[in-house]
Amino acid sequence: MQRNQLAAAGFAALLFMGGAAAGVLGHRYYITNTVAASSTVGASPEVARHRYIQEMQDRLKLTPAQMTQLENILHETKAKTRAVRDSYQPQMLKIKQDHIERVKSILTAEQIPAYEKLVAEREQRSREQEEHDRKNEHQYATH
Repeated sequence: MQRNQLAAAGFAALLFMGGAAAGVLGHRYYITNTVAASSTVGASPEVARHRYIQEMQDRLKLTPAQMTQLENILHETKAKTRAVRDSYQPQMLKIKQDHIERVKSILTAEQIPAYEKLVAEREQRSREQEEHDRKNEHQYATH
């Protein structure tokens, strides 16, 4: 009888350790895939730029001179796209205002304050994200 209890205890311990090992490996797999997925989706502009430069360097084996030229091309392209974005910004703001007014026109008087609060919150998050992106771009440009 003693021998059967010892074998059962050993089997239970072995089963427990196997479960713990499976849990650890499963957690590691989950974390690795989560980090890999989150590092590619919605990356900030400076992270995406760094990744692009790194991929160009790794795959094309660029020389230091080519790396400098690539940095200059990226800087000039960014300036051009910012100029285009700035030129259409007033039109985009008008479209956004028109959208807000049209949505308000379908709401009841009781719904409008809640909608205005929602719009203000979204604009605040947008401003915070833009400020965050600007800070990161500036930090990246100075390094």
